[in-house]
Amino acid sequence: MRVAVCILIAALGCGRTRARVPGEMTRTGDLTAHKGPFERRLLLTGEIDAVSAAELRVPRLPMGRVTVRWLIDDGATVQAGDKLAELDNANFVAKVRDGALKVSQSETELKRQQWQNELDANDRQLEVERRKTALRRAEIDADVPPGILPQRDYLLKQMAVRKARADLEKAEDTRDSQQRTAALDLSVKRIALEKDRRELEMAQQMIDDLTLKAPAAGTVIVGDHWEGRKLQVADEIPIGFNVVRMPDLRQIRVKAWLSDVDDGKVAVDQPAEIVLDAYPDQVLKGKVLEIAAVAREASERSLRRNFQVNLAVEVAEAEHLRPGMSARIEVVAEHRSDAVLVPREAVAQDEGKATVVLAGGARRGVTLGPCNAAACVAEGVAPGTRLERAP
Repeated sequence: MRVAVCILIAALGCGRTRARVPGEMTRTGDLTAHKGPFERRLLLTGEIDAVSAAELRVPRLPMGRVTVRWLIDDGATVQAGDKLAELDNANFVAKVRDGALKVSQSETELKRQQWQNELDANDRQLEVERRKTALRRAEIDADVPPGILPQRDYLLKQMAVRKARADLEKAEDTRDSQQRTAALDLSVKRIALEKDRRELEMAQQMIDDLTLKAPAAGTVIVGDHWEGRKLQVADEIPIGFNVVRMPDLRQIRVKAWLSDVDDGKVAVDQPAEIVLDAYPDQVLKGKVLEIAAVAREASERSLRRNFQVNLAVEVAEAEHLRPGMSARIEVVAEHRSDAVLVPREAVAQDEGKATVVLAGGARRGVTLGPCNAAACVAEGVAPGTRLERAP
């Protein structure tokens, strides 16, 4: 029995791990410099976007802001003429009601003015005709030779003719003046009526404009609120705010965001791989089209700033891609088909200079190129050189 126990203790002693000698590196794998392809990728987040889209915005309003009363679901498919959103039009409904009453009153005033002008014109014309008759009568009475009547009677008749002629001229001037005044009054009434009609039409047009309808068939994308969320019912939004968009699905791109701390790490024409969250097994090939010149805040309350990066999708299956789909983008920022690579865990910095730790603990200075999460491109070390993890 004692022999068996000794044998068991010996077996356990043989299987125990050897204690690490001080200064010896514990290895998790075989660290060596080797040649091979190198890629440095930068991970971005983004979404599918359309190159062009019909944007339905808040129209110009006297009050400057308006409340969303009804809104279609984000991503809904609609036909031309379908209602997409209703903005609060209570003020304009009241204006239409008041405007219709004002138009009716203005029309009544215009008709009353026309009737009054006709009555005054008839009265003035009647007075002119009376003065013409009086003038003709005076001219007949005065149409006698000077020597037949006494001088005094002859002169009185001549004076009666001149007085009748003056009265006629005065009556004609009064008639003409009344006609000009009547025409001016009538013009003022017409202008007031047209003004009331325009205000009524504008109010009715604003009611129509505050009901946003689809200009064509397509997919609806609800606008983003400045708080970093989708627009919702009861939100108060200003003039020109983008309520909904209807993207052109024939031209699709990817819109991504590059943090300002990574400025300069992505360039135009760099290739990229795009994976949609909705289709994780499908990898789309893309290319960087443009990078915004200025970084902007992600939202009003955010301290982070991002550059917008637009990417073209080279293999785009339109039936799968829809604006708003979230995506993961890996931009190939650096690619070398054949380079000497060293593991990053073997790289150290000595007084600002890059070194690698050789097997045995010695260090060798190297010139480092680009790095990714696993390795760095290095010059000054031969492929196959065994390395150790840097302390």
